Amino acid sequence: MALEPDPFKWLEEDSAAAVSWQTQQDALTATYLSLLPAYAAFNERLSVLGDTDSLIAPKFAGGRWFRVRIPEGQNLQVLEVADRAVGPGRPVMDLNARRSSEPLRFDALVPAPDGRKVVVGWSAAGRELENLQILEVDTGRVLLESLPQKRVMNCAWLPDSSGICYMGYDPAVSLTRGQVYRYLLGEAPATASETLDLRHPVARPMAAADGRHMLVFVDHLYPRPDFILEIGGRWRPFLKDMPGMFRGDILGERFVAITDDGAPRGRLVSIPLEDPMRREAWQELVPSGDSVLVTVMVIAERVVLLDLVDTYARLRVFRLDGALEGEVALPGRGVVNTFSGPYSMVNIVDCLARGEAGEVLFVFSSPTESPALYSANVIERSVRGLTEPAVRLDARVYDRSAVSKDGTVVPYRLVAGVESALSKTTPTVIFGYGGFNVAFLPGWVGTMLAAWIEAGGAVVLAHLRGGGELGSPWWVAGRLQNKQNTFNDMYAIAEDLIRGGISSPQHLAVFGGSNGGTMAAVAVVQRPDLFRAGVSQVPITDVLGRVRDPISMSATLDYGDPRDPVMAEVLRAWSPYQNICDGVAYPAVLIDSGLNDPRCPPWHGRKFAARLQQASSSGRPTLLRVRAGAGHGAVGRAAQRLQESETLAFLAEQLALRP
Repeated sequence: MALEPDPFKWLEEDSAAAVSWQTQQDALTATYLSLLPAYAAFNERLSVLGDTDSLIAPKFAGGRWFRVRIPEGQNLQVLEVADRAVGPGRPVMDLNARRSSEPLRFDALVPAPDGRKVVVGWSAAGRELENLQILEVDTGRVLLESLPQKRVMNCAWLPDSSGICYMGYDPAVSLTRGQVYRYLLGEAPATASETLDLRHPVARPMAAADGRHMLVFVDHLYPRPDFILEIGGRWRPFLKDMPGMFRGDILGERFVAITDDGAPRGRLVSIPLEDPMRREAWQELVPSGDSVLVTVMVIAERVVLLDLVDTYARLRVFRLDGALEGEVALPGRGVVNTFSGPYSMVNIVDCLARGEAGEVLFVFSSPTESPALYSANVIERSVRGLTEPAVRLDARVYDRSAVSKDGTVVPYRLVAGVESALSKTTPTVIFGYGGFNVAFLPGWVGTMLAAWIEAGGAVVLAHLRGGGELGSPWWVAGRLQNKQNTFNDMYAIAEDLIRGGISSPQHLAVFGGSNGGTMAAVAVVQRPDLFRAGVSQVPITDVLGRVRDPISMSATLDYGDPRDPVMAEVLRAWSPYQNICDGVAYPAVLIDSGLNDPRCPPWHGRKFAARLQQASSSGRPTLLRVRAGAGHGAVGRAAQRLQESETLAFLAEQLALRP
């Protein structure tokens, strides 16, 4: 592929000139946004609504509960230990009390099975995975000060609480391919990795529910347990090289797992530990159907299965022979997870938390009801609320669909106030993700978009291809050579809203973060006729140029490798920076990056903003915000509220919403 002139290549490096330009742009944008008419009103409303976005299910270990929360009146998180899932607790680590000139955030919390030790990871200003220690819970004594590897993640305790397995990167070898290490308390940290033939750059060790085994899953997008370890023995291959995805746990002498082997939306199978590669020894417990199987948990000699019925959560309990015991009645139609919001990266994050005997905990939310914590007794199949939703919107959810360019039916959820007259054009924000097999589900819209709905706007949750909410084929249809389908799905939804008279190009915005921020950047460049505004948070915008950043190159798993000539042509066709054209009337755009973002560095925002400012003929603003003290998202309650107030003010100004 021939290289084209790049007039803003100088903005890739953090040179004095580039940083000075970025600082000026950020200051101008901050001033502009703070003076918009809607800024003060939204800032006040967000203050009243409070924090509805940071609920995380507590973790149970050794008869104790471990939880992370932001106390009322505080800005940063506190790690607590308590005798109950809710109620009074004792601080183990308070980030508000640590001396730092930058805001701090927890990256990891993994209590040992005995409840007496805990792995704690934290970072400053969004840099991610900077610090990792093992603490003695009762005394606060540091049992492990640090590890020699970089970006340590996916820690799992050995069943006897004697040490941990984890994934890390050896900087002398590679910062793009992780290895599995083992650390035993009281010994020197390991510098040599476990002798595992990992054929994927991401691995996740996991302690099995039986207390006897460890598993190593490879590929966070499409996981499979390649290796198994019986404590006291050696690692051996398990499902290594077996086609398909496998998510599950061990019960007795069998591995109970969801797989898409022979079932695009998943089926539940039981696989013998001793001879897993012999398919004829597998037992099918739950056959494939119309629902998408998401997560399975082994507890109380039962199998708890979470699946999605038309993207909404369902929870059922089965015996090991596959007999259905019954369904757990959820609080409504919404999302089950261990954290807040519509995102569910089900391939690397468990959606259910293990509690006391026969108990699972989960966070439930819907588009109109903020997250709350619930406990389910899997034996009785009863549910009780442990906390109350902080906000219940006086709004409705409309289940709708659009037809994409290739004829695919694309579902979406329209959320609007009960009093909204959708027969007239409504200021509408389309919120989507569409990538990396992340299930983007009809959960809580978040404090920011809740305030937008209260003010008379509408929000769309878009189920774009590339996501995992409709099974692995939905993901495959929106990745690599098929990535354009993700964007076509967004345009189909926008056109459906316009055709139905719900909104118009003058009252429509596209919004997303991370991969969703990239999607939003693509949308305003490819189809400027459909949108009045776009908000692109922490995006990659020069998809070809990310070869200069090892961590950003991990996006190759879903986008493709720009060093490959064939994929480079595919990427060139949709990369937002490369497709900006002079003289086009582009929408108003707010590009919002974090100064310390290791995944989507701020130079992507710089280049995109500079090129749009040069090219656009619409006279609408292209604004760049690069937030100090932020990484792949704002850190701390105060910073998040500022970001939300500015974003809402921008959207209101462009879409003519008056709060």
